[in-house]
Amino acid sequence: MILNKEYFSIKMTEEFLKDLELACKTMELKLFTKLFTKYDLSFVEDYKEVLEMITSKMSGWNRPQLGTELLNVTQFDSKCLFCEFGKKVKVYKWTYQHKKNSIPQNSRIFACQIAFYFGFDEKQLTEFGVCNGYLDKSDMEKLNAE
Repeated sequence: MILNKEYFSIKMTEEFLKDLELACKTMELKLFTKLFTKYDLSFVEDYKEVLEMITSKMSGWNRPQLGTELLNVTQFDSKCLFCEFGKKVKVYKWTYQHKKNSIPQNSRIFACQIAFYFGFDEKQLTEFGVCNGYLDKSDMEKLNAE
């Protein structure tokens, strides 16, 4: 998603990234939706596509009827393997359990991941999106060790 540099000032960029980080710490869909509303990204041509990608990732894991509990959210840097080949992406991995699920399923730990890419021009956000193909954490560690 290409953003208008005049619209995303340095201050707005900092606020957007801070709010995105908060949404990623909770992995709550409503916070991601609020983010797109608060910063009025509707003028961006493909904002709906990006929001739909986020929605599809966020809507599958949290099942209140099963007592879903978010256990942990971790972040690591990676690289895109496909559409933005080699571009740095920020990956968020979260683990969770369905506590009300039947035994022994209630002790099973699940995990999901989502990655975002950013483009900056003089500290102003000019590009933002979801990356669907990236190196996992162990591959990045191997790459960085060489």
